[in-house]
Amino acid sequence: MQEKLIEIIVYLLQELNRPESKGNYSNLSQKLLSRGYSENEINLAFTWIFNRFPEKTSLPEEDLEYSKRSNRVLHEVEKMVIDPNAYGYLLQMKQLALLDDYEFEMVIEKALTIGTPTITIEDIKIIAASVIFDNDVGNQSSWNGFLFPFGSNTIH
Repeated sequence: MQEKLIEIIVYLLQELNRPESKGNYSNLSQKLLSRGYSENEINLAFTWIFNRFPEKTSLPEEDLEYSKRSNRVLHEVEKMVIDPNAYGYLLQMKQLALLDDYEFEMVIEKALTIGTPTITIEDIKIIAASVIFDNDVGNQSSWNGFLFPFGSNTIH
């Protein structure tokens, strides 16, 4: 269930970054419904996004920010375990600000501790969901226990 929510959130963040999609939530919802997602899943994804990324009131030119930080390069062992497509999906989540630097590292660390020979995109979705939804403690927008009551994957 959490992996489906990650898929919806990634799709919505990609679409909301396009100028022609801004504010057109109804069309985005219809597209997601046609892809087989439920209204509850879509509404939950929108709620999560709007709580995590409140609307900015700055001018567009003020949004431009050039980072002087370096980019994370995988170690040889990490390259052997994490499938290139899975790493690309992980980079996409980071680029969409779904993951911050710390959460990005947490996903990589958890991926390596799973013990499987290859980490796929589906594995990344599961791990990212656990990092995003379960370890958001201390943040005022924590959804721990709200999205998925402890011990359950059912949305209430």
